[in-house]
Amino acid sequence: MSERTRWLVLALTDEDGLTGYGECSDAGPVTAVVERLRAWAAGAPLPGDFTARTVSGGLAQALADQAARRAGRPLWSWYGGAAPRPVPLYANINRVPGGRAPAEVARAAGAALAAGHHTVKLAPFDVPGTGGLGRLGLRRVRAVRAAIGPGPRLLVDCHERLPLRQLSALLDELAAAGVDWLEDGVGIDRPAELRLLRARTALPLAGGEFAHDPGQLAAVDGLLDILLPDVKHAGGPAAVRALARAAGRARISLHNPSGPVAALHSAHLTVALDGDLLESAVGEVPWRADLVGGGERIVRGELHLPPGPGLGADFDTAHPSGTLLWSATTTAVTATTAVTATTLHTPEPEHSR
Repeated sequence: MSERTRWLVLALTDEDGLTGYGECSDAGPVTAVVERLRAWAAGAPLPGDFTARTVSGGLAQALADQAARRAGRPLWSWYGGAAPRPVPLYANINRVPGGRAPAEVARAAGAALAAGHHTVKLAPFDVPGTGGLGRLGLRRVRAVRAAIGPGPRLLVDCHERLPLRQLSALLDELAAAGVDWLEDGVGIDRPAELRLLRARTALPLAGGEFAHDPGQLAAVDGLLDILLPDVKHAGGPAAVRALARAAGRARISLHNPSGPVAALHSAHLTVALDGDLLESAVGEVPWRADLVGGGERIVRGELHLPPGPGLGADFDTAHPSGTLLWSATTTAVTATTAVTATTLHTPEPEHSR
């Protein structure tokens, strides 16, 4: 397990006992999350900060799940999707516990392929080590390519860790390693630099994981090949759909280094939006699918949506890895709505990604 293996799950139960689930992981400090939840339960307006937006995203997920269950329809159908299908995944190995030497990262990539995945993503510039960060990251990329062979797709997430000048010096070598997309080399909040990066490489560029307003995409129109909206950070499913409509020619691939509740929401949205690959964080804990009763079923690198209304799966509030953080009864949504927040995490974190 890694230090980031901490998922915040929300459960909303109405007066008829119908429960919907959402996730607001990575919203910020837990104390701040609970503060925002208390404000929401009291009917107070939430601030426009990142934590509030991500909490709102989790609540919006839970409300959508409730509504679809009430209508007796799976979420992909409730969103207007034409038909269900398996959702192809890419394996994000950034949160696999252990070291970050090139050989160790390569072993994590090989394990993802052994588990049936066909596409791997790493963040090679996240952790410093011997030598310059750029060259060390390139060694990690090359080690992963050697481990997985020439066939599988290889994605690189820069997390904006390198200045554009340093990243530019690596572009040809990243292309030679068969990188399939370059993520967050430059953020969408720096459109002038992103335009320079676009002019310097033919590598597909991905980004936008923190986008929440379609207006943010106007300045980078035509600069991204893949838009990565996140159902949590965008503010919920409706916000993701609005971003997708504003994406222009960019493909939609939902950002999702999260727990199984957010993964199921993201998979339903992927089907409804006819989206591209969905991110799947791998190698963290063996009990991940147990949290949703086995509803996160991954076969040969594809997530098969569970049948049934809403998400198609219920969250196991009694799982031994869960801790109840907060609960309340509120009239913020319906006559009586009970909302609970549960955190699931490793008790002994080993590594932060």
